[in-house]
Amino acid sequence: MTFGIIGNKNKAGIDKVIISLVKYFKRMNISYYLHDDFKQVIESKEINLKYLQLSPLLNKSDMIVSIGGDGTFLNSTRMIKHSNKPVIGINLGTLGFMSDIMPTEIKKFFGEVIKKKYKIIELHLAKCTVNGKYAFDALNDIVIDKADTIKMVELGIFYNKEFVGRFFADGVLISTPTGSTGYSLSAGGPIITPFSKVFIITPICPHSLNFRPVIVPDSGKITVKSYNDVKVRITPDGYRGLIRKAPLEIIIEKSEHSIESVKKHNWSFFNTLNEKLLWGEDIRKGKR
Repeated sequence: MTFGIIGNKNKAGIDKVIISLVKYFKRMNISYYLHDDFKQVIESKEINLKYLQLSPLLNKSDMIVSIGGDGTFLNSTRMIKHSNKPVIGINLGTLGFMSDIMPTEIKKFFGEVIKKKYKIIELHLAKCTVNGKYAFDALNDIVIDKADTIKMVELGIFYNKEFVGRFFADGVLISTPTGSTGYSLSAGGPIITPFSKVFIITPICPHSLNFRPVIVPDSGKITVKSYNDVKVRITPDGYRGLIRKAPLEIIIEKSEHSIESVKKHNWSFFNTLNEKLLWGEDIRKGKR
């Protein structure tokens, strides 16, 4: 098995983690390649590091190792595009919801991966089309909001051409199950298990008391229309997006592509909720 190592070269301590990982791979006679972006931040006189540019690295790797945080994991999914290579997330960030392998767990985890003791979680992507032209795919969410103004946008939502609602708001976000624990959660959306085949439509600060998050099957198409003259920003996974002016028709549907996330063999979504988001934590503890 060959591992391709990519990640956020600006993360503090990433050089030490990579050197530790490469030393382990060499000791275990495991093949690897480093993204050549790391040449700028990693120096080692002890070992001869093997670098490749991104495209050949993807071609020659069986699995991709993303080192950073959850933001790095999202960026890594853009980098690997549609290569269909499973991704392992090593956490150097804060939350570590998607990148959930800690540096201290590297040896044990990769030892189990080599023995094929791991779990694969298929994460579906959302595909976004703007005025009839393909724009991008997103793993977490696609945010449609106002750009460069304090004015609200007027949006209309349709599902399979059936009218859902029309409202003024700061925007709306369309989330996948993976993204349900991100921006959508902060905006009042529900938590959805990653195995669910749905999208979440979550308004952002709607000037209305009667439009709340809606869950729809991902087998259909969500259409968002912008009516007033406010510029609209369309952003995938918090990354650089598009700014357009009305009239706009944005269609979001399930992508034909997905991401395979490699987890510990005993991984549990609800255990992760408990550990990372304190799901079900009794706030009365210690107050009696």
